[in-house]
Amino acid sequence: MTTKQKQFDVTYVCPFSGREVTAVEVPANSIYQNDSGEMAYRYNDFYPACEVITACEVPQSRLDAKASYFAKYGTANE
Repeated sequence: MTTKQKQFDVTYVCPFSGREVTAVEVPANSIYQNDSGEMAYRYNDFYPACEVITACEVPQSRLDAKASYFAKYGTANE
């Protein structure tokens, strides 16, 4: 099972606390370059430009392993 859009693990500066936070498996369309050429993370409509510290691409093998796990065992709500 493959996904068409790349996903990233993004470490960014939280707009609420100012601390570094990691968001797991963020779609590529949520990360962009701002006018200064820096990477920014679209947190939500109110905070569309959070400062990105790092963005690491998620390997397809991890996404496939996660998908096969949920296909086999389901989720907690099933």
